[in-house]
Order: sequence, then C-alpha cells, then structure tokens
Amino acid sequence: MNRSRSVCAVLLTSVLVGCGSTQSPQSPQFEGDPAALPGPSGAAPLPATESEPEELAGVNTGDLVRRERVLWWKLVNELYAPCSEQAVSIAQCVREARSCAACAPAAQLLADKIHGGAAPPDAQAAYAARFGPDVKQVAIGDSPSRGPENAPVVVVVWSDYECPACKRAMPFIEEAFATHPGQVRLVHKFYPLRAHVHAGPAARAAFAAQKQGKYWEMERMLFDNQLALNDTDLRRYAQELGLQMERFESDRQSDAAGVAIERDVQAGDKAGLQGTPHILINGRAFSYGLFSIDPDLGAWIDLEVKLAGERGASATSSGASPAGPGSAP
Repeated sequence: MNRSRSVCAVLLTSVLVGCGSTQSPQSPQFEGDPAALPGPSGAAPLPATESEPEELAGVNTGDLVRRERVLWWKLVNELYAPCSEQAVSIAQCVREARSCAACAPAAQLLADKIHGGAAPPDAQAAYAARFGPDVKQVAIGDSPSRGPENAPVVVVVWSDYECPACKRAMPFIEEAFATHPGQVRLVHKFYPLRAHVHAGPAARAAFAAQKQGKYWEMERMLFDNQLALNDTDLRRYAQELGLQMERFESDRQSDAAGVAIERDVQAGDKAGLQGTPHILINGRAFSYGLFSIDPDLGAWIDLEVKLAGERGASATSSGASPAGPGSAP
C-alpha cells in the first residue's frame, strides 16, 4: 500500500472509521471463491436446497420474515460447516449436534446478517471472514502486549496515534480485553501513516516509553491528546509519566525505534492491512466492510473465548492437546 496517498475515510456506521488508503478500508472482497469459505479442502459444492426452512437448535431466527428465512435456510444448507473435519452443511452440523461447536454460532451469524439487510454474497463474505481458512500468522516478538502469553485468544492491533478511528476503537478493544481476564492477550503494532505528520514521532515516543515499561500509559496519553503531538507535547507526556528523560530521548531517536516501526509496518502490509486500526483476532481480520466495532468486536472475542474453552474441555476429555490461538474452530 502506498502510505503517502493515505487519507482518513469515514464509513457510515455508528463508530466505524478507518484511516488508510483512498479505497474504503476492508470493504467486502468476496466473489464466491470456494477456497475462501470454511469446509474440507477441495470438497465439491454442496447441492442446492429447495426444502422448507426449519428451526435449528440454539439459533434464533424468530425475527426473520419469510423472505429472510428462505435466504438464510439456503445459506446454512449450501455452506460447509466451519470445522474442516466436518464435511457437512452448517444445518446438518447443528441438526446432528456434531462436535463442531462453531456451527450454531455460524448459523446465527448468517441469520443476523440476512436480517440486517445483507445480500447473500455479503452474508457469505462475513461467514468466510469470521470462520474461514484465511488465518494470518503474526510474530508477536517484543511488541507491547498485555495478558498471558498462552492466552487462548490473541488480539493484534495495528494503529496510528493520529488516526481518529484508532482513538474511537480503543475503548471497545479495552473493554473486550478487560471482560476476559487471563483469556485474552492484547498486542500492539505500530503503523504510522505518512499522511499524519505527527504519527511517526508519536510512534517513536511510544517505543521509548515501552523501553521504560510505560507503553500502555503512553498509548492512552497519545490517543487522549491527538491534537497535541508535537515534540514539546511528547516530551511533556514523558515527564508526566515519570520517564527518565535522557533515556527517553535516546530511545525515541534510536535506529532501534525505526527498525521496530518498519518491522510492524511490513507485518501489517503482509497481513492485508488496508487501514488503521487493523485488528486480527486469532489471526482473522476484523473487516470493517462486514462488521461494526460496536457491537461486533466484543461479540467476536466473546465467542472466541467460549470456543477456546470448549476446545480445551474437549481436548482434555480426549487426552489431546488443545488447539492454540489462530486455530480454526
């Protein structure tokens, strides 16, 4: 992505804003590619269904009108279950209470998208993004992080401290993290956009604060003062946080700061970043074209924690090792 052409693009949702390329950030890209959808690799498409819609246990479809129910029923019968070892439709997976705990949530997601006005291709795209095989592997390395290293859910966020979207997203990310103590690891990655003249220096200040164990405090300070990020401001914030100023100056001007920031930028580009904040939840991208930060981010993380617990319980009872973060449900 050419970051020099970056601008802030505002999308018409309750809180959704993206700072990024001149294209709408993370807009739906689904074109019916079977490889993007859950299901066994190379499996033939499931046959079209003409049967009458039925109720599925654990799936609330009571608010769907007849037309929506028919569309939803076709989707849950013509899309494979989200667990690759289950070569059956979502509907069959739920009906037979198969071992894939993600089947009922997948059916619910499709119902909610159709009821919300999504066309079937967009509902499919949301299903592919949420449960599909496109799972990015991102090295955490020495990036700022909170939560246990072995947490079952890992949330990686690339942000720009001058980006209004990032500031608006932070309370929702923080709330989702705080809701599940010990179950979520939150990781920050730097991605200063060149269109934001203060973003690079702010990232260097955050890097220097991290070196003194004050990254998260500095992050909050920077987001709370987005309109005051010049050099004097950054020094004042460091002083208010009680940082050793000589070391702060040395670290923020160091080659190591530039290396860390560029490393994160390259990792973001490799992970498909189209705008900030870019959020991966167990390796899957939270797509702003398909989901809204409020309430979808918290619900997504809630479900990941629940599924991780069920996988762990199942693995314990069978004597197997539980799947780690980023594993398909």
